[in-house]
Amino acid sequence: MKNYLNKQTAYSHLIYIYCMELEKNIAQAYAELGNTFYKIVRLDLTKNEYNIVFEKPEIVIAAEKKIGACTELVDFLCNSGVVHEKDLKTIENYLEVNSLKKHFSANERLQLQIRRKIKDQFRWVTIVLFKSSLYSENSQIVWMFVNDIHDSMSRDIEIQRDLEYYCKYDTLTGVNNYYSYQLLCKNFISKTDKGSIGLIFADLNGLKLINDTRGHGAGNEFLQSFARKLLEHFSSEFIYRISGDEFLIVIPNCKENEFTFSAKKFENFLNQEPVPQAALGYCWMAHPVHIEDVSREAEIHMYQSKEAFYEKHPEYKRGIAELNYKREMDAILKTLANSYDAIITVDLIRDTFWILKQGPTATYGKDVDSYTKMSEKFLAAVDVEYKEMVSTINSIDNLRNDLRKKSSITMEFKMSNGRWVRTMFKAIETSNGEPTKILLITEHLDHDRILELEKTKDLMLEHQIIEGLSKGFTLICQIDVPTKNILVYKNISLKDSIPAAIKSLSYDAVINWFVGKFVVEEDRDRTANAIRLESVMAKLENRDVTTVLFRTTPEFHDTKSISYSMFYFYKLASNPNKLVLATKNVTNSMG
Repeated sequence: MKNYLNKQTAYSHLIYIYCMELEKNIAQAYAELGNTFYKIVRLDLTKNEYNIVFEKPEIVIAAEKKIGACTELVDFLCNSGVVHEKDLKTIENYLEVNSLKKHFSANERLQLQIRRKIKDQFRWVTIVLFKSSLYSENSQIVWMFVNDIHDSMSRDIEIQRDLEYYCKYDTLTGVNNYYSYQLLCKNFISKTDKGSIGLIFADLNGLKLINDTRGHGAGNEFLQSFARKLLEHFSSEFIYRISGDEFLIVIPNCKENEFTFSAKKFENFLNQEPVPQAALGYCWMAHPVHIEDVSREAEIHMYQSKEAFYEKHPEYKRGIAELNYKREMDAILKTLANSYDAIITVDLIRDTFWILKQGPTATYGKDVDSYTKMSEKFLAAVDVEYKEMVSTINSIDNLRNDLRKKSSITMEFKMSNGRWVRTMFKAIETSNGEPTKILLITEHLDHDRILELEKTKDLMLEHQIIEGLSKGFTLICQIDVPTKNILVYKNISLKDSIPAAIKSLSYDAVINWFVGKFVVEEDRDRTANAIRLESVMAKLENRDVTTVLFRTTPEFHDTKSISYSMFYFYKLASNPNKLVLATKNVTNSMG
């Protein structure tokens, strides 16, 4: 491309020189310019006349006049088929006499690129027009030079075609991409006569698990195989990949019964596999205002299908949850790494331990292979006044007994070197009510630090480490089911007045206030019914978590427009009468 531009600059310079010299040595000028340009035309805009002063024999067109009116030249180019149909507007807009007069009243030159038929083939040519050295208001003489640049532009044309393809199509699967879907939605809005829309929303089952366990190469093959199935059942023009694992099939102007038949047929095809490759939701609307309205309804049905899939194949949800939990735990450990001296998990059944993190000066677990031996080695460094207390609490039997009665154990004691230590034990796995695995956190503290952590220990341990709730959640609350009271644990985006109101109200009052203030009007009735405590508890009867999707006003997540929000209701393993409610902005994951 750089060489091409340099070449064009040279052409322009050459043209300019000869425009100045033409009147002095016409014959020599034509001979030399003929080596570069295949046509030279003199235009007199004042008299509306043109004269073809030079053209190569191989491009001569018999029907084209050598001398005539400028308007006749434009008519010939537009109506003789010599110019590509896509470039006719360029000829009409720029080479019309009045347009040229207006342009050259303020400019010295004009350059255009069009496709012109040469020897029965459309080739790219450049048209450069320059003022004559004799140009004046009363004698508006312009020289036009035409040159074939097709060969030098062929590579640029290929690149342009590739760019156009990448803009419209998904390079992995070959179907339409999200940009094409946006154009579809935009064009649909502008239509005055909107027809029906049938839309299928497909979300792949287990892509994240495949990527994390088998690699992204396997994930790509999974995506490509699903795209092939779509192409076997639907025309390629209807298929869009709108995000990593989400596809849309958008069928315009279709009858409802025909669309429903096609959607169910494809769903039955997927369900023939032991593990369906995707969860589907579909919707048909006669005259929607926006395609997004149809997509939203189809997505709601897709989530219902996804929940049914997880009920039938809980191993997929568990696998994804375990991966997410591990990542969140890793993030928490990194955050805590600067505060704690050691973070260790202990298996009370096998008497083993795993050091998740310890400080540079800590020696926990060195030269020992069991928790009991590690505890004995640690006890040797404890101040004699505290040895009995530490020994009693640290023993496996006492830990199992004490953590059966309460969720955590904390003790503060002095080491023989004079430093104070705080040790915390928390059950993280149980079997039949018996603690089987615990988290052990040890920190060397000064008095101020002890007081500071004392204020936040419940939040830090129970809701960051044990529940594994990530920083991505906007609001985290605990719900006491019998009393229907709410306690706010974490609040990022809401103002100070809001948590104050929440703390003073019951769950029902909070929900009524929240739905009325932050939920989009069209979603209020559905959301209010879905998050009633009775509805939530019914859904949690045979599962550990349930979700509710709805739209919220910009104020809730402090955004510029309406957001998609998700409510997550978690059971607390340590207390069946308590739930954790977490809220997250999921707009980005909605495509």
